[in-house]
Amino acid sequence: MKTYTIGNEQPRSRRWPYVLAVVFFLAGYLYLALGRPASALQPKANSIQARVPGGGLSWPAQGQSAVGIVGSPILETHGNQRPVPTASTAKLITALTVLAAKPLKPGQQGPTITLSPSDVALYNNYMAQDGSLVKVQAGERISEYQMLQAVLLPSANNIADSLAIWAFGSLKDYSGAANQYLRDQGLVESHVGSDASGLNPSTTSSPRDLVRIGELVMQDPVLSKIVNQPSASGIPVVSNIKNVNFLLGTNNIIGIKTGNSDQAGGVFVSASRVTINNKPVTIVTALAGSPTLFQAMKDSLALIQSAQKNFEPVTVVEAGSIVGSYKQPWGGSVPAVATKALSIDAWGGSTVAAKVNLRDIPANSKAGQTVGSVDIPQSATSYKISVPVKLKTTPSAPSIGWRLTHPF
Repeated sequence: MKTYTIGNEQPRSRRWPYVLAVVFFLAGYLYLALGRPASALQPKANSIQARVPGGGLSWPAQGQSAVGIVGSPILETHGNQRPVPTASTAKLITALTVLAAKPLKPGQQGPTITLSPSDVALYNNYMAQDGSLVKVQAGERISEYQMLQAVLLPSANNIADSLAIWAFGSLKDYSGAANQYLRDQGLVESHVGSDASGLNPSTTSSPRDLVRIGELVMQDPVLSKIVNQPSASGIPVVSNIKNVNFLLGTNNIIGIKTGNSDQAGGVFVSASRVTINNKPVTIVTALAGSPTLFQAMKDSLALIQSAQKNFEPVTVVEAGSIVGSYKQPWGGSVPAVATKALSIDAWGGSTVAAKVNLRDIPANSKAGQTVGSVDIPQSATSYKISVPVKLKTTPSAPSIGWRLTHPF
């Protein structure tokens, strides 16, 4: 008897390998789709900021003024902010420019400078103009540090010029270097004229720039120490010198410089230190264009006191508030919440921003698990402040249908 096949039908023994292949493929697919852990959940952080209440300062009724904080972008101004003669506050620029060219480290005296008859001539010239002086004599040997003390404490006009000439060769060359220094610092409202003392009205600045100049002084470890000295001894010829800043040591004032001339009127740049958020904070104020130096310092004192009080508490994040979330690929999201309030003392009227830092988490994470933090970064007015962030709810499990259609 003969056997016949119908169409292309194959013997059953030859179909088994294909059937087994399909079975293994389906088993592998089911294993991958149902057995593989779900992908990690990735976070989305919220943008968080808070406006600080307050912001009232006791601005002087006369002249123009400004307030800033060392190491901070905060700068508030009052008045026109136009360049006006600086008087002796120009010596802050002199000191900064000289130290940029002839740097000193804390504790160093620096080079010893021998004064000449031309330095005596400078003394005599300023004496004829009734300027601030420190007596000198030809052949006197004085250190760079001692000259800086004489410039910044009794505000010696003659020493300012002598120091600038020693560092740069001439007052003209000093002026060029000082103006370049100012440009490098972005102080476009300041200009150094024909001397280093500021007695000549050709040296001008605005309170806005004077605040930034004062901040540079207070950030320099040598100059910030000098401007906080009530007096200094051991200066050649005169022996002892005194700081003419009579507010030094009162109302937390730690510097910086007075100025007074017929053209400038009264000018005062101050630095005071308070503790905010357990961190020392240095406030700099500047007032220019006051009728007299006494009036400038009196008005500055009210401004200084108001600035020291111009820090207000603000809660940037409330406890339990949602600060981010985790989107689930199979639908829905899981909120992330701050475990406690995040509060800080900050400059009145400013805005405080917090950064939410969340990490990727496994899909099988649980409610209450810590997943990151909310941080207020370190700044001039605070150290870094952080509170933990946790999951508010447990992520849901993906459905079997979703897993079957999303194996990878």
